[in-house]
Amino acid sequence: MKPWMSAALLSLLAGGLALALAEPGRDHGVERQTYSDPVTGVSIVEMTGPGRPADNLYFHFSNFTADNRHLLLIASAGGARHLFRAGVVTGRLVQLTDDPAISPASACPDPADARRVYVLRGPEVLALDIESFATRKVGEIPPPHTGGFSQLSLSGDGRWLATSKQRDAANWEIGLLGTTNGEYRTVLRQGFRIGHVQYSPTEPVIFYVWETGGYAPQRTWLVNTDGTGNRPFYARTNPTNWFTPLKEWVTHEAWVAGTGEMTMVNDKLGIMLVSPSGEARLVREGRYWHAAACPDASRIVADDFEGRLWLIETATGSVRLLATGLRDRAQVHPHPSFDRRGHFVQFHTGRRHETVALIDLRTLPPP
Repeated sequence: MKPWMSAALLSLLAGGLALALAEPGRDHGVERQTYSDPVTGVSIVEMTGPGRPADNLYFHFSNFTADNRHLLLIASAGGARHLFRAGVVTGRLVQLTDDPAISPASACPDPADARRVYVLRGPEVLALDIESFATRKVGEIPPPHTGGFSQLSLSGDGRWLATSKQRDAANWEIGLLGTTNGEYRTVLRQGFRIGHVQYSPTEPVIFYVWETGGYAPQRTWLVNTDGTGNRPFYARTNPTNWFTPLKEWVTHEAWVAGTGEMTMVNDKLGIMLVSPSGEARLVREGRYWHAAACPDASRIVADDFEGRLWLIETATGSVRLLATGLRDRAQVHPHPSFDRRGHFVQFHTGRRHETVALIDLRTLPPP
């Protein structure tokens, strides 16, 4: 065999092996490992092994399937990042996607159907069955668009998916796509960068932000799903009502699934719970980074810039340290959130290696 033929054969074999190791439905076994946090004594379960870096979905909604059996995560396989499901009880890792055009970070689990997850393949919106691994095209985000699209966000009744796109160099758009008929309709256009689009779990309104990568004149907004009533959300224009002498900056917002409230991090001040009308309550003071509440808003999980994870009681503001060193080996953004029942918290961690970890709140040691 000529040398060039040998090299070509080896290349084909290597490519075939990579594909075989990255196919949807492939069972990657159990890689999880458990350790006790050296400061808190809390038991922490890492869902992937050291050779498989993993990340979580954004904390806007629960990363768990509707039946709470599986945690969705993004992990490496065959040299690329794909969507996986991890058994909460079993720890078993099963690969859900292998198409490099599918964006695993766009995934949005259906809170009413444990088998269904919505994902983006370019402008196409797909419904993915996490048991059969089949995909169905739901619809397509129409042009004009440049660049990518925001993570999908499902309405409380499951009928609409909200997303956003950049139309051109100066304009952005929020749109809705029907989950049953694929119909796309424009909700709003703005002359600034739109980010963090989230469909309210309880009301026909969409939350979005004026995304600047820093301070904005007015970051937080609400718009009705029919495009009417666009208005600032949580805007304290009267300085006498500010929590601090400086103009407030709120960020890293997330709806509360069961109440329709929203958690917001007030920069350099603390964590707030904000009602749909925009009235806010400071739950806990402190320098926090990201925060999300359990479905009934009784508890909030939050991270900070020092790589610590905290559990906060919203009624009293009492706080408990859960985990430390989350950024020791990798400069991750933990983006913590709860499961569907308020039993677990999940988070991105770099404590021992980059992975996604779980804490079972029912097994916490005495404080």
